[in-house]
Amino acid sequence: MESIHKIIIDDSRKLNSIENDSIDLIVTSPPYPMIEMWDETFSKLNPSIGQTLRNNDGKKSFLADMYH
Repeated sequence: MESIHKIIIDDSRKLNSIENDSIDLIVTSPPYPMIEMWDETFSKLNPSIGQTLRNNDGKKSFLADMYH
């Protein structure tokens, strides 16, 4: 059995050329030790992110960042 391995580093919103169901593993490295710092940083960039974080609504925080 042959397998193909690729490393793709890019913004996931710009990866339209990747075929559906062609990825088996995604590895990310979020800044877990500094998570509160990032919350503060992104809240300053976009106040709606801060509001959704205070409401404990991670999905809306993510979407607020996407459309900033």
